[in-house]
Amino acid sequence: MSSIERVIDLEIFNQCQDKIDRDSEIRENLDSLTKAIDQHTRSILSILSTAHSVPSSSFQTFETRTSTSFEYQRDAIQKLAKIAASHPFFKYNSIWNRTLQNAAFAVLFKNWLVNEGSAYIESSTSLDPLMNESNTNEGRIGKLTSFAAVCEALGIKPDFASENEFHLTLEQYLQAIISLINELSRLAINSVIMAENGNYSTPVRVNYFIKQLQAGFLMLNLKNDALRPRVDSIKYDAKKAEEVIYDLALRGLISKK
Repeated sequence: MSSIERVIDLEIFNQCQDKIDRDSEIRENLDSLTKAIDQHTRSILSILSTAHSVPSSSFQTFETRTSTSFEYQRDAIQKLAKIAASHPFFKYNSIWNRTLQNAAFAVLFKNWLVNEGSAYIESSTSLDPLMNESNTNEGRIGKLTSFAAVCEALGIKPDFASENEFHLTLEQYLQAIISLINELSRLAINSVIMAENGNYSTPVRVNYFIKQLQAGFLMLNLKNDALRPRVDSIKYDAKKAEEVIYDLALRGLISKK
């Protein structure tokens, strides 16, 4: 028994426990900072969710209604980035992965709604709901906020020097776009209910926008990871939007052309 005690140094396990305790402390600290971001993101999304129950003409108001919450969100993200910079990025990325994904989705959804609000008001005086006759309105079919613009809105540098630096990953951005598609497929239905003066331009633009994004995702050669099944689900959201347009055209509420 004494020979075994001389061979095994139990101090090794004490050192292991110290590292485990230190790792748990780091994770708890990062988790508390992440929860603060989640709180502000939920506040933003609770405001944006009212888009399903108001006319498209009021979408522009989401810019000012969410501005304060976005400022708080950016501050919280910067605090997380400052602490996370002292630790290996991909070791702890899973802690804030979904949080940054939802934060990016909030930026994408808000920007789309504000742009759509402006397009809807302009379409009220136009014969063409897509307003393709003028180059100045060319982008009105749908506006996708770029990766760099999303990073800027979140207070994160889009051009990071190394993979270990705190950043928004490409997968998180693509996941956020798919969440946007999910939300817009619902909006296509609800915007018909809230349409004013027979103006059904919002579901028309949603339909075109989703089709454009679907075509974009088809260009990607994705592996069998977490992103692949969500990309495959886009076709169901596209079908929902198409059914709305088909029903409107069938009833003569929009031009079949």
